[in-house]
Amino acid sequence: MLSVLRYARGLLGIALAIVWAGGTTASAAPALDGARLAVVKWSLFPDRIDLETVDETGAQPLRVLGGGPWKRPLPELFIEPSWSPDGLEIAFSGLARTLDDGPRGTRLYVSGADGSGLRPLPGTHGADEPLFAPDGTTLAFTRYQYRPKTNRRGEKVFIARGASIWLTDLAGGAPKRLTPARDGLFMYPESFSPDGNTLLANRALGRRPWEAVAMQLSTRRFEVLLRNAFDPVYSPDGSKIAFLRWRQFALRGGKRTAATDLFTMRAGGGGLRRLTDSRQSERYQSWDPSGERLAFVRYPPEVSELSEIGFGSAVMQVNSDGTCLRTVLPASPSTALYGAAWQPGPGREAGRISC
Repeated sequence: MLSVLRYARGLLGIALAIVWAGGTTASAAPALDGARLAVVKWSLFPDRIDLETVDETGAQPLRVLGGGPWKRPLPELFIEPSWSPDGLEIAFSGLARTLDDGPRGTRLYVSGADGSGLRPLPGTHGADEPLFAPDGTTLAFTRYQYRPKTNRRGEKVFIARGASIWLTDLAGGAPKRLTPARDGLFMYPESFSPDGNTLLANRALGRRPWEAVAMQLSTRRFEVLLRNAFDPVYSPDGSKIAFLRWRQFALRGGKRTAATDLFTMRAGGGGLRRLTDSRQSERYQSWDPSGERLAFVRYPPEVSELSEIGFGSAVMQVNSDGTCLRTVLPASPSTALYGAAWQPGPGREAGRISC
């Protein structure tokens, strides 16, 4: 299932090895005004991975950075980018070295909205899940704890045994760990409250289901918001939280699978509203700056190797009350999409979708 694949760090090398034989690169273009949506896009023809932005209709594509298989850094699959609060910069997890470099093969980067000024963040090798704080100077991220292992072919592989949340100052200095690092505990930062006092996160411990939690940064104490839920994200004004939940259903032939649906609730509790209800999986939901609509990536049921890594996905959008579902980027069997993220900032509000 896609949420599991997102957190399985070995998948990136496996997936790329399936199809990579070559690629090309292209130069970035000036950033555009108005509502913009960032997405990581893996295309097979030609074979390349790009971080690009489009407008609210899916038009006016702009490549921020990326390229063919030998380009570095290359946006990491399954990891959404994060915009700075003013929308002028974007942070992403990138492939920095070769695929067999293990945990240190990736690191975090920040660039301008047009790809200019690209710079790596010190002390973030092996990190992912970057998340800008509202102050624009701090970045939260995930760091994994690994156990090395030799597989049946005698190759060294790394098995994630835990994940903790860290903070780094963009001005410099060593990153600092925010949550405990121990076997069986996986935590991922998802959303800061607008005032920067609360951090929403995903948490899984042992065999327990995923749960959405809120951490008060002043005390580092956690509160469980929702059980059997993940990817909690504050609306721009902090009044609502969007999140995902799993459900099981049967396919033809008796095979069972799972899908995720998108929900919202009031930040203070209550007001639960289901926005999607299909046999496909919703992921990477993002509020537009107006708080009137959400974008997300929709994945088909996983019935083949390519569908399991996201090919055939589409970027969708829907009003915050669940009305007017629309396609932004249509599904293609030769394209996989990850990490939809609305660009914040004055004048970038997409507003309500007209049915």
